[in-house]
Amino acid sequence: MESNKQRLDRFVAWLVDNGAEMSRIIVRETEHGNGVYARDEIGEGTQYAQIPMRLVVSARVCREALRTDTQEVELTGRPLLCAFLIQQRFVTSESSFWHPYISILPHEFHTPLFFTSQELDLLRGTPMEHAVEDRRQLLRKEHAATLRGVSDVVIPRSELTFENYVWAAAVVSSRAFTESLVSGTAGSDGETSVLLPLLDMMNHRPLTRVSWITNDATIGFQAGAVIEAQSEVVNNYGAKSNEELLLGYGFCIPGNPLSCYHIKLNYSRDPQAADKQMILEQAHIASCDHYIRADGLPRDLLPMLRVMVMTETDVYYVKQAMARGEEPKLGQLGLRIELRARFLLAFLLRKKLDALPQIECVPSTENGRQAVLYRKEIESILRSTLSDLDKSESRLLACASKLFADDLHSLPRYVCDNGQQVETIDEQLNTSAEDRLVAESSDDQQSRSKKSRTVLPAQQFVDDVLVTEELFAHDADFLAAVEQVDIDEDVLLVLFILRIRMCSALPWHTAVQRLESFKHPMLVYDDPDTAEAYGEMMMEMGEVHDSLFPLLTEHFPDVFPPENFTTELFLWAAGVTESFRLEVPARCVDAADGCDVEGLLLL
Repeated sequence: MESNKQRLDRFVAWLVDNGAEMSRIIVRETEHGNGVYARDEIGEGTQYAQIPMRLVVSARVCREALRTDTQEVELTGRPLLCAFLIQQRFVTSESSFWHPYISILPHEFHTPLFFTSQELDLLRGTPMEHAVEDRRQLLRKEHAATLRGVSDVVIPRSELTFENYVWAAAVVSSRAFTESLVSGTAGSDGETSVLLPLLDMMNHRPLTRVSWITNDATIGFQAGAVIEAQSEVVNNYGAKSNEELLLGYGFCIPGNPLSCYHIKLNYSRDPQAADKQMILEQAHIASCDHYIRADGLPRDLLPMLRVMVMTETDVYYVKQAMARGEEPKLGQLGLRIELRARFLLAFLLRKKLDALPQIECVPSTENGRQAVLYRKEIESILRSTLSDLDKSESRLLACASKLFADDLHSLPRYVCDNGQQVETIDEQLNTSAEDRLVAESSDDQQSRSKKSRTVLPAQQFVDDVLVTEELFAHDADFLAAVEQVDIDEDVLLVLFILRIRMCSALPWHTAVQRLESFKHPMLVYDDPDTAEAYGEMMMEMGEVHDSLFPLLTEHFPDVFPPENFTTELFLWAAGVTESFRLEVPARCVDAADGCDVEGLLLL
């Protein structure tokens, strides 16, 4: 049986005999596999490895090898290249021109498709778990297409197995280059990736400066910096996360700054999915896939979450603005949307973190070590992102308390066109916008009490700002009245909003008064389509009002004077409670029962 050194020697001889230039480098075996090293120092700008175009494994080469006298190959892309590799390794073997190259290709890989069940267990709960299964299903479809597209005379079905196809696909994912490198030169038809013997042996090192040098006759590398004598000659595969590296190449880089956590958002079951998709498209947000890195959130993630947490009212008025030719300003929807977006993201990421099982036994294999490295970096990204979100939430809640104390608000213009409005958080995902929000709310309020300038905890926000049933105690007459009747919780909030409107002594009077010009879509009578859509809601709320009045007024005339609890005002207040809901997660507050705190944020 041939040794690896013998195969390497034959491969190098084959390269040189066919016109490759590699006098500045050495190909040799190491403890980590085959590698390429510098004979002597290679200066910056020096070309050090070139192969002629006749050694490029292109689509044309594959088709010529796979066709018969009576049948052309009906394959493109990866299946074409995989079929060629299977034929060359398992069928033609030593008789093929390409045998010296094929013989030095690895027979086993460290990508997750080659993991044992125990090693795959290390990936449970990570994005890689689903990525591996998705890749396996894709390869099964490609394998089936390859069985249909290649004659069994060329590749017997005993060799064109799914196991062999997975091996060939691993070669392609770890060694193939984009066809554009040789585009327009001999050996390329623009339909697939290409294999470049020798050039595909260089290992990956991020930030390595290397250039491709291509002409009609050759393709090769040029050093972008000095390569020291006897040091490994490496390539730069591009900006790749550990997820991409492990899935495609079978290794991870410790501390990889490009490591990320892949999250795919899904709002397809939202009753307003179509409208929200239209808003996202207008905001130039096309993908539901987002990649969170340790250094911050991706640009489109928070804007997309803002759209996902929009109420019917938000969606209606954003669409109205779009109809007037305005682009949706997703960073100017107010603190309620900012908080809801962050609460949702934190909820999703905590679920992901909780889904990571404890590692009880780590296999003493290279696959196991790479899987643990990947998993630890995923966990680190989740924890650091959640920590940042916690801080961001606290700052926003403190900001809300500050605005409330200073009689300011961050409501969008379609909600409120009066009162003192501060600039809201813009679409850039940074904390400086939150700093600015707090700063602007205090610029002209220097005479306020020290307490109002203090950044308040989430509990203070719930106690003082969020309108909840617990705050009925501020209105003793109202509390005494409603305790004597059986009224639904949501309806109680509607009644309380009307009480706040009429009682200037209550702390939320200014905030409620600020909303008097606000109209829930059901009250936009000049829009027939909207009126029809909300007709049932209006009828239902009207019936609720008629079931309460004049009965409540008769029993508690001082609490529910008729002029302040008309049907029109009741519908307005119902629209307010429907549009300004906010649930503060139990984790943010001292919730002994572990339940979220639901209320209204009117700022």
